[in-house]
Amino acid sequence: MLKKILFCLGISLFIAQTGSAQNPTAPEGPSTQAPVVAGADSVLITVILKHQQDKNLPEIRRILEAQGFWDIFPPQDVKVVSWTLAMGLGHIITLQCPAGAIRRLNLALENGAWGAFDTEIYLTYDYQSVWQDYIERRMDAREDRN
Repeated sequence: MLKKILFCLGISLFIAQTGSAQNPTAPEGPSTQAPVVAGADSVLITVILKHQQDKNLPEIRRILEAQGFWDIFPPQDVKVVSWTLAMGLGHIITLQCPAGAIRRLNLALENGAWGAFDTEIYLTYDYQSVWQDYIERRMDAREDRN
């Protein structure tokens, strides 16, 4: 269980780092996007849709279409923050979800994804600013020692 939690934390950190590479702090042009900030009544949730190894892609697509997955996921009031495909693992989706939509999100996964994917859901938070602060303090401490 600890390995699974550490793995997911690593994946979340990877996603945060990937996002920072695509959204530099200094604007480069008009296409720069503002970072997603969860509102007081919303949470970030990471959903992992693991590929079922006994099914090939056409089988997975047939199941998703038959169950209407693309019509119900994500629910209307849930925002996709990032959607990454990790080869050998599956889809890693970070969502901004209003607290009142958590049940709808769960039902969308149960009704649309089960049978095609094994699902995992994790409460998530943005660790990037904490990590950057730690690295800066660590560098300052290193400079003070020299």
